[in-house]
Amino acid sequence: MRFLLTTSARNIYSRISNIINMPESASINAIQLTRRVFESVHGNIGLLNFNVEELTPTNGSANEESKKWKIICSFYETLGSTAPSRYEVSVDLNTNTVSIKKLSGPESKTLDGTSWKVTRQKESGSK
Repeated sequence: MRFLLTTSARNIYSRISNIINMPESASINAIQLTRRVFESVHGNIGLLNFNVEELTPTNGSANEESKKWKIICSFYETLGSTAPSRYEVSVDLNTNTVSIKKLSGPESKTLDGTSWKVTRQKESGSK
């Protein structure tokens, strides 16, 4: 009986390790990039109830995952917001470019019509 439990535990550990070490899909990367841009402007609190309403690939093929995505998302920009703001976002993972168009919400024009290029910076103290 002990051998079966050990084998089962190894199988479970192996499956969990495979899930943890899987590369993220391009669609998940596009959503994360979009969220990072909004967080850089509004902060974590400014993204209450972040919701992806639509996720559409805009290129790619049957053999290759799309690197360009159209995302319709919504979130409450502030604690006092009475309705979520909706945005249409175009993401190009090849260049890490995020273009934003506001669809509805409070009259803030902070992000409407802007384009952002996201780059990685080394943190101080890291090699």
